[in-house]
Amino acid sequence: MSAFYDRMQATATRLIDRYGYATQLERDGAPTGPPHNPQPGTPTRHDCKAVELEYSLTNRDTTLVQQGDKLGLISTAIDIAPTKDDRILLGGELFHFIDLQPLSPGGQILLYEFHARR
Repeated sequence: MSAFYDRMQATATRLIDRYGYATQLERDGAPTGPPHNPQPGTPTRHDCKAVELEYSLTNRDTTLVQQGDKLGLISTAIDIAPTKDDRILLGGELFHFIDLQPLSPGGQILLYEFHARR
């Protein structure tokens, strides 16, 4: 895109790499079987780097955030683009995305921000 956003993406990737940890995204496999009775395919896992963040005091219970929810960032150094239907492995447990937004100023994705729940 532009040299500026390329540098910003490289910085975001480097910082998540440095302060984050290795984890995995899980995506449902392609359905198999006949069209009238499809069976779920084997899920696939994709390595990624993530950083967990803390919620502010205003974003706690009695809002859309529940106890045990996770907030974090995912690096763009991944072989797939995360979707809201994917799951993320955090602390040995799978969490479902409640919200997943790319940070993409100028149309170039720098990182992904997520809100996830068990």
